Amino acid sequence: MEAWVIYMLEMIDFTANKGLKRLKNVTAIMKIITEEVKATKPRVYSKELIEILFRLPYTKRQFLIDAVLGTPKTVGNYLMELEYAGFLISEKVGAKKYT
Repeated sequence: MEAWVIYMLEMIDFTANKGLKRLKNVTAIMKIITEEVKATKPRVYSKELIEILFRLPYTKRQFLIDAVLGTPKTVGNYLMELEYAGFLISEKVGAKKYT
């Protein structure tokens, strides 16, 4: 029984450290992207926009509209500019476009 408890505690420690490492990597990438977008697309940049882009593995215009980052046309332009600059890749699935 004691060996099993020690094993479980080691696995919890391993999993926590792995998750922490992944979080640090994502945070570092987010910081790099933030600085690059600020430098190359200052008109598009906002902290909220970058956070939304990193929240899920995909985004769509409605997420930006719901966050009150602009009109459908404005947020669409933001996403297109970021795609043309190489920050995003979009894919059309059915009638919707995901980035």
